[in-house]
Amino acid sequence: MKPTVVLIHGLRGTHHGMSAIARGLETRGYEVLTPDLPGSGDQADIAQKDLNAYAKWLHEYISKIPHKPYIIGHSMGSIIVSHYLEKYPDDVRKKVILMSPIFRTKAGQHSSNFMYAMASGALHILPKRQRFKLMKSKMVSFCISHYLTADRAQQKQIDQLHYLYSGRFASADSLLIDMEISMKSQTKTPTNKQVLYVIGNKDRLTKAVLARSVAAEQGAQYMELVGTGHLLNYERPTVVADVIDEFIRN
Repeated sequence: MKPTVVLIHGLRGTHHGMSAIARGLETRGYEVLTPDLPGSGDQADIAQKDLNAYAKWLHEYISKIPHKPYIIGHSMGSIIVSHYLEKYPDDVRKKVILMSPIFRTKAGQHSSNFMYAMASGALHILPKRQRFKLMKSKMVSFCISHYLTADRAQQKQIDQLHYLYSGRFASADSLLIDMEISMKSQTKTPTNKQVLYVIGNKDRLTKAVLARSVAAEQGAQYMELVGTGHLLNYERPTVVADVIDEFIRN
C-alpha cells in the first residue's frame, strides 16, 4: 500500500501550485492528495471562516481517507495545518512537514498587524466589485510573485504560473479573511510530532535565521534551501520532493 501525503497550499493558492511537488512525490511511490482550501479553486467557501473552521474542514476531509496520511502545509497552509494538529493530532502520521512556515518576532508581528489593517482599510474604500477586480489583477499577482521569488532566472515562468493560479478565490471578503489569518497568525510547532521545517534562505516573509532559531528551540528538524525564496513550490519542487521523501523514509 502506497503511503498517502496530503499537501495544503497557501494564501491565494490552489492545488495547482502544489502539482510539481505532487508529481515528484508520486514518482517516489506516494499517493498524493492536493485539495483546494475552502473558497479557493473549485472548493466552495465555508461560513464564518477562521482557523477553527479550517481545522474542522481539514479533519472532515482527512477522516474520509482510508488510512492515516502524512500532512504537509505551505505558507498559510503551514499555519492551518499546525492549528489543525492542536485539535486533531491523531488524524495523521507522526511526521509532519511545514514548508515556508510563518514566524515573526514580537516587533515583526506588530508590524504585520499594522500592515494588514492598512491594506484592509485601503481595499474597503473601493466598491466591492472593484475591490475584487483589483485583488484578482495581474498587477497585484506580479507584485506578490516578484516579492516572494528569489530565483530571478525563473521569474517570468513563476509570474505566469502565479497569475494563472493565484486569482481563483471565491470573493474579496474570503481572501481578506485568509490575509488576516496569514498576517495575524503564525505557524505553531505541533506537539508529539516529528516536525521538519523547510525554508528558503532568501525567504522575505520569514527570515531563515529566525526559522532556524525556532526549530532549534522547539526540537524540530530544519532544512534550508540556498538561493530560494518563499515560493518553494515553484522554485525548487524537485528538491522539496527529495527532502520530503528522505524525511519520511528515514
